[in-house]
Amino acid sequence: MDKLKSFLEKHFGHTAFKEGQREIIEAVIHGEDVFAMLATGSGKSLCYQLPALWKKGTAVIVSPLLSLMENQVQELKQNGIRQVAAYNSFLRPQEKEHILRHLADYKIVYISPESLQHPEFASRLEKLDVSLLAVDEAHCISQWGHEFRTDYLRIKEIRRLAGNPPCIALTATASADAKEDIIEKLELTNPLIHCDSVDRANIYIDVRKKKNEEEKRETLREECSRLPLPGMIYVNSRLKAEELAAFIREENGLKTSAYHGGMSNEDRRLVQQQFLSDEIDIICCTNAFGMGINKPNIRFVIHYHYSKDMESFMQEIGRAGRDGRQSLSLVLHDAADGMLPRRMLEHEFPSGEEIRMVSQDPDRPESTTSRFLMEKYGVEEVHARFLQFYIHKWQQTARTQTLEDFISSVVQRRMEWKLQKLNQKEYWLHQTGSCRRTALLKVFDEHNKNTVTPCCDVCGEYTMHVEHQRKMQEPELSWEERLKWILHQ
Repeated sequence: MDKLKSFLEKHFGHTAFKEGQREIIEAVIHGEDVFAMLATGSGKSLCYQLPALWKKGTAVIVSPLLSLMENQVQELKQNGIRQVAAYNSFLRPQEKEHILRHLADYKIVYISPESLQHPEFASRLEKLDVSLLAVDEAHCISQWGHEFRTDYLRIKEIRRLAGNPPCIALTATASADAKEDIIEKLELTNPLIHCDSVDRANIYIDVRKKKNEEEKRETLREECSRLPLPGMIYVNSRLKAEELAAFIREENGLKTSAYHGGMSNEDRRLVQQQFLSDEIDIICCTNAFGMGINKPNIRFVIHYHYSKDMESFMQEIGRAGRDGRQSLSLVLHDAADGMLPRRMLEHEFPSGEEIRMVSQDPDRPESTTSRFLMEKYGVEEVHARFLQFYIHKWQQTARTQTLEDFISSVVQRRMEWKLQKLNQKEYWLHQTGSCRRTALLKVFDEHNKNTVTPCCDVCGEYTMHVEHQRKMQEPELSWEERLKWILHQ
C-alpha cells in the first residue's frame, strides 16, 4: 500500500498527486532542500503542508500574503487539521501571546517575513523543533525578483537560529538570475530543483494600442458585454479601480466591485469571498488582489494599465483559465500609460532628502529600527524597512563610502534595474513582428515546445467563444448566509 498516497487522501481528500508534487514532497520529507517554480494554481501549498503533517515537529511557513495565510488556516481546519495558526498583524496582542506560548503544539505556523524578525518569535524559535522552513513567494528574496523585499534577506539568519531545518523555496515566476539568487540567499544546499513551464497554452494573448482613454473605455465596455464571465481588470490606482467598477455596472449592468489596498480588511475580505463564490462578475483591482487566490473559472484578465515588468504580468495573467478552458489575456494601452509606472517606481524607494536626513543625523542610534525611522523622520513603513536594512548592512562593511553615498548607490542600482524591466515590458507591447508568447517565454529562458493555437494577436486573430446567454443571476445571499461564507462554515 502506498502510504504517502493514503496520507494524501486521508488529510487532503485527493486521490493522486499533481505533476511534480510527489518528487518535491518526498525530498522535503527526507530532509533535502528544494527550489520549486510551480505554475500558479498547481498546488504549491500541498508541497509543504503534507510534509509538515508527516514530519515530527513544527513547520514554519513564511508568506507575505496575510489573506492567503488566513484562507489556508481555515481550509486546513475545515479538513480536520486543527494544529495550525497564523501569526500576523491581524491578531490582537493577547492572541499573539497565546500562539507564542503554545508554539510547540502547532504542526504548521504561518508568519510574515516582517513578524519573523520580532525578538519574541525568534527567541521561541530557537527552542522549537522546526520540521521544515517553507518560503512562499520566494522571488521576494532576490534582488532580481520583481517584488524584492529586504525583510526576506534575514530569513537565512532565522533558519540558522532554528537549527538549519530543511528549506523549500516556492515561487510561480522567477528568471534564471532570480532562481540562482534565491538559492544563494537562502543558503540551500544541493537543492532539488523543479521548474514547471510558465507557459499557459490555454490563454490567448491580445495587445491592443488605443489612441486615448476614451477609446480604451469603449473597448472595455464592448469586451465586458460579450466575453464569458467572470473576469478581472487590473488598473494602476485605487481611484481608477473604483471608477471603472462604477462604469461597468452602469454601462453593462454587471455585478462589479473594486478591490485595492485603501479598503478595510473586512471590505477586502468580503469582496474576495463574493468573487470566489461567483456573486461578483468582474473585479476591478490593483495588484493588491490576486496572489494566493485560487479561482479556477476566471475567463479573462484585462490589463487596463500594463504591469511594470514581464514577471508580474505572467503571474497576473496566470489567474485566468486554471480549469484548463480557453481564456483571454487582453492588454489595452495608449501613449499616456508610460508616465505613471515611472512615477510609481520613484516612490518605491526613499527619496534623496530622506536618505540625507537619516544619514546625517548625529543623534541616530547605532541600532536603528524601522519604528524609530518612521516616528522621528516621518518615513513611510516600506522606506523605513529599506533604510533600516541598508544602515545595518553598511555598519557591517569596511565603510569605504559614507552612509548617504552607500544607500544612494543601492537605490540607483535598483532603479536602473527596474527601469530596464519596464523598458523590456514596453518593447514587448509595441513590437508587432514576432510571436508574443515566444518573446514572453524567452524572459524565463523557455522556448515554445509545441505549436499553440490560438496563440496571440501577432500569430492570428481569435474571438473567444461568446456565451449567447449568460447564466441566470444568482439570488442575493442573505446577511446570515454571507456571514457563514466569510466564516468558512
